[in-house]
Amino acid sequence: AKMGIRGSGAAQYLAITFLIVALLIALVAAGLLSAARSEEAEGRIDHLLVRPVSRYTWLAGRLAVATGCLIAAGLVAGAVCWLGAGSQHSGVGFATLLGAGLNVVPPAVFILGVGALTFGAWPRAVSAVTYGLLAWSFLVELIGGITGASHWILDTSLFHQMSAAPAISPNWTSGAILIALGVAAGGLGAVAFRNRDLAGE
Repeated sequence: AKMGIRGSGAAQYLAITFLIVALLIALVAAGLLSAARSEEAEGRIDHLLVRPVSRYTWLAGRLAVATGCLIAAGLVAGAVCWLGAGSQHSGVGFATLLGAGLNVVPPAVFILGVGALTFGAWPRAVSAVTYGLLAWSFLVELIGGITGASHWILDTSLFHQMSAAPAISPNWTSGAILIALGVAAGGLGAVAFRNRDLAGE
């Protein structure tokens, strides 16, 4: 209740569950950018970029595939939660849980975009920025929500920008803004990567 989660017991429990799912999917996004950085740092990307593959195409392709994976993970999470909730006759419908699964994707897309921007502009800081943003967002949402922290602090958490679905209907406007900001950051990151030198360890 202190975290603003309303609804039935099952919906409240699932809302907390989807917060954990949001963390896990965001970890996937951070991991994908760290993997791209590792390819560059260890020189594996050199063998690809000396061929007719542009840097922009390489990074944009990775980001597109990563975004698709994040969306698929959200949908699978919603479907699997529906199977579990249905077996216990929770009364939470399939469409509601599928929406809750999609609701956790925007923070991960934002982290992916910020990570891509960092990769393009300051490659050695990719892991620090992405995992730092992720850790801050989760701790603020969890601890700040329980302790009743100021909304100015809570608003700095990416997870606070998504609704506690399925207990609360998803805020698709907020999600669309996070996705738009993530896509814009990713595009800037791809341009920055195209114009910089490769950086080793």
